[in-house]
Amino acid sequence: MNRIPIFISSLMLLVFVSALTAQSNVGGDILDEIPLHPVPEEMTFEEYQDMNRRLSIGLALAATVPVPGIVHHYAGEKETAKKLFYISAGGFATFIAAAVTSDPVELEWPESDYEIFYLNEGQDNERRFEKIPTGMNGDSTQYKFNQIYKEESPGDGTFFVMGAAAILGVYLYDTIHGLKMIHDKREAVRYKFGKNLKRSLRPSLDPFAREAGIGLQLYF
Repeated sequence: MNRIPIFISSLMLLVFVSALTAQSNVGGDILDEIPLHPVPEEMTFEEYQDMNRRLSIGLALAATVPVPGIVHHYAGEKETAKKLFYISAGGFATFIAAAVTSDPVELEWPESDYEIFYLNEGQDNERRFEKIPTGMNGDSTQYKFNQIYKEESPGDGTFFVMGAAAILGVYLYDTIHGLKMIHDKREAVRYKFGKNLKRSLRPSLDPFAREAGIGLQLYF
């Protein structure tokens, strides 16, 4: 059974759709210049990073960078990203091992609800026929002989499914949960320092007009 091309095609389609979604959501967010604001002295560099992470960048990374755990790594969750990478690597190894070691397709005789008539039973040229009753002739039963042929037996796709599920599961978890971590961290930092923010200095610089200034905003 040709499972690998089907899985790869499905995964490529998923990445393609995600890339289109990311492109529609990113806009100019990645290259936007962030205005320079005063940073509270008690704010750590990690909190500063959390506050400035972008959901659009996380989604773009998930759609374009085929590295398991990339979104969690961008979110600052490096240990989780490392675990996701190992899980995905294990799933990929399982998937490849199942493809390499899978037995060739075997042909087996199908089951039948009718009595079987054998010719050359047990030999290489064995033939089988179903004895299908068609009517009665006195005390004897009339039969129609329908030849049956060997069919492909369905293989055990357990390891294929396990490997594919691990890869796809890591991708979905990394994307969905990673984006949630970015959002939650941003919210936590903005709430922590924003609730005590009473005033804000907003520096401005126009190199073309050779002008610079500072704007003061008060919050009541």
